[in-house]
Formats: sequence, structure tokens, C-alpha cells
Amino acid sequence: MTLAEILARELGAEHVLGPEKLSLRHPGWCAQSLDAGLLVRPADAAELSAILKATPGVPVVPQGGVTGLVEGTASSPGEIIVSFERMNRIEQIDPAQGVALVGAGVTLAQLDAALEPHGLMAGVDIGARDSCTIGGMVSTNAGGIRVLRYGMMRASVLGLEVVRADGTVLDLTSPLMKNNAGYDLKQVFIGSEGTLGLVTKVALRLFPRPRAIATALVGIDARALSAFMPRLRLALGEGLAALEGMWPDCYRRCAEFQGVTPLPLQAGPDGPGLFLIAEAFGPDDTAAQTALEQALVPMLEDGTIRDAVLAQSGAERARIWRIREGAGVIGGDGAPGYHYDVSLKLADLDPYVQRLQAKVADAFDGIAVLVFGHVGDGNLHLSLMPDGTLPPRDAVDAVVYGVLAGFESSAISAEHGVGLEKRAALQTYRPAGILAAMGTLKAAFDPEGRLNPGKVLPGNGPR
Repeated sequence: MTLAEILARELGAEHVLGPEKLSLRHPGWCAQSLDAGLLVRPADAAELSAILKATPGVPVVPQGGVTGLVEGTASSPGEIIVSFERMNRIEQIDPAQGVALVGAGVTLAQLDAALEPHGLMAGVDIGARDSCTIGGMVSTNAGGIRVLRYGMMRASVLGLEVVRADGTVLDLTSPLMKNNAGYDLKQVFIGSEGTLGLVTKVALRLFPRPRAIATALVGIDARALSAFMPRLRLALGEGLAALEGMWPDCYRRCAEFQGVTPLPLQAGPDGPGLFLIAEAFGPDDTAAQTALEQALVPMLEDGTIRDAVLAQSGAERARIWRIREGAGVIGGDGAPGYHYDVSLKLADLDPYVQRLQAKVADAFDGIAVLVFGHVGDGNLHLSLMPDGTLPPRDAVDAVVYGVLAGFESSAISAEHGVGLEKRAALQTYRPAGILAAMGTLKAAFDPEGRLNPGKVLPGNGPR
């Protein structure tokens, strides 16, 4: 029997897609997502287990919403793509416990719509909410704009159902807040990018939906960020929900890209400028607006910040966020460029940006360095956009990560993961002992290297 015939025997032919049907599907953000030419759609952990047991040693590539940015869903001929699109049931919402039990294929937007009548929401929120799946968010330990308040995806996961490489199903879906009965195995799979096990179900911690949101656009000298952030946090306490940032070139280009007239803020004529979006949650509109205003006014008066505009309506808030959301798709018009996701200490964010811009200007001609990110948690997103010919990726990587390595506390991936794209950089910039420990973990959970081969670590399967 052919591999496709074996899979059809386990699932039914309608849930095994070959090259003809795959040619009609969009590959998502990774052009190589469908290169395997063979995709299966199991309905639950039992069917996925049966697939793995029926095809021993055959590599499998898990795919959720295919919204990742590091080639983590790339596949090759001879592999099986596992789509979680049929695992899209919200099995339980327990408002008393504050927990939802959902299939890995449930999208974030789908879950949010189901939680709204209960006055609840998931903690993590990302721009791809209409497409990204809960299973994929767990497998990549997704971040987004609310990490400052709710933490990364890991902080919201109470339990998992996982299928191992040999088809063994691990039911770790306990909804309990406290469970110290042995090793916390779910932590191994969160952020492992599908290389240690395949997540099929998630028990997710829920949070109250904010009753009111206040939003301000703030202009600041970027060198004052370390003074601004702790004062904002102390003033707003748990009400501080997000702090996003855009350096001036990015702010202007995103406004133009989105067709929005930029607000005429002063961002620091005496030094590098920075545009911030600060958001606060509150029990009602007046309380939220007042709290954010009272946090910002003293800093305006003493010069810590240069200027600020507090949104007075939902339309004004949407206008502010529309500029920021343009940063996430700045290269989406087909313009060539390279995109990065790095992490540093708050005090090092602007020094890194300034050093990187200077180094890029020395090394290459006509490359714009557009910088934005979740500055409240130290995460920068970089888009390097050329005026003409795009330099080799390796050369640009060496500059971006070489400058980053000059800062004592830094990471080559803040929230996007490693995938194929950052695998070589991981080998260069992570200590050998840590890489060896990762290899030991991989060998223990997937000795044949069949789970998402080639991702994160070299020698991971046939790639």
C-alpha cells in the first residue's frame, strides 16, 4: 500500500489530501508549508495516534493556522502534514473555575467570541487572532500585546493533551490551578514548536474581560524609556495592560502604509524619538481615562515625556492602533525585506536600535531599519527594507545578531520561535551546554526525529 492509502484506511479518503487538492490551499506565511504534497486531517487525539502508529518512522509536520514567521511549518516530500483544522471544538467553558477546554484547532477569535457572553477572555492576544490556533499558540509559546499584564501563553496553560511520536496519548488536561503531583510535563511541550509532541487539546486559564479601556499615544525621547516605564507601572498598577512602541521611521511609514494621517506629536527633538501606545484597563470609562491621564500628566510636566494624546472615543483609539497594526504587515505589499524578533532589557532597547542602525548603514547601502514592538516587555520587531537589491540573508543576520550579542541579556527570538529560519543563529548564540541539554530532551521524546523535522535543532530528522 502507498502511504496515502495507509492514511486513507485510518482516516477515510476525504481527510487525506494529495497534491491536487493542496494546490487549492494557501500555504500561509511559509511558502514551503505544503511541499510535502500529503496532508491529513485527524479529528482527535485517537485518530492522530492511529496515524502515527500506522506510519512508524515517517516524519510529520504539524500545522495550525500557518501564521508563524520562522518557517516552522515548512514541509518536504516524504513527510506527512498534520492539520488540526478538524480539532476545532470548544469542549467546555467553566466560568466558576475560570477554565476553557478547547481543541488545538480552535482559533483565538473563535474562542474569544465564545467567551464574550461569559465576560471572560484569553490572556494572550495577537494580531493573527482570526487565523492562529490555540494549539499553535501553545506550541510556539505565543506572546503579543498583553504579555505585560498576562504573561506569555505558557502562563495561561493549565493542561494539555499531547500525542507523542510513537502514538502514545498523554492526557495532561487537568483544570487545577495547583498540581504538584510529579513532574509538570506540559511545560516540556509548550514552546517546543511541535518537535517533542503534538498538542491536540488545551485547558486554558481565563481572565475577566476589561469593562473599559483607555488608550494614549505618547511621544518620548527614547533615552527616557527606563524612567518612564517604572513610573507608569507604579501609577497604573494592575491596570497597565499594554505598552507598544514605534521608532519614528517606522511610525511614519506605517501611517502612510495604512493611509492614516499621523498624529503630530513631539517625540524628542533633543534625541532619538519614540512613539508609545499605552493602554489601561478600568472598571468604567471614566476611571480608566482618569487613571491614565493622572499617570501621564506629571511626566509631561517634568519633561519625562514630550507629548501625549489620550483617545477620547473608540474611533480615536482605533486610529492609534491602526498605525501600530500596520507595522505587523509593513512588508505585506510584496516589498522585499528581512524581519526579526529580538528581546533585550528595557534600558538596552534604544541603544541596540541606535547601534544597529549605524552598523547597517556602514555595512549596506540603502537599507531602512524599521523598528517597533512590545517595548513594555523588552520585545523588538525589526524590518530591514532595502531601496534596491536585497543583500544575502546570512550577511544581514550576522549584523543583526552580532550587534545583539554585544548586550549581556538578549535573545534572538522573543516570541516567534526558532523554526528553520533561526536554527543556525541558535547554534551560534546559545551556549553549548544549553544546546546539548536541548538535544538530550529531543532524543528522549522523539528518538527517531520524526516530529517537525529540521526545526529548532540541526540533525532533527532527515533535514
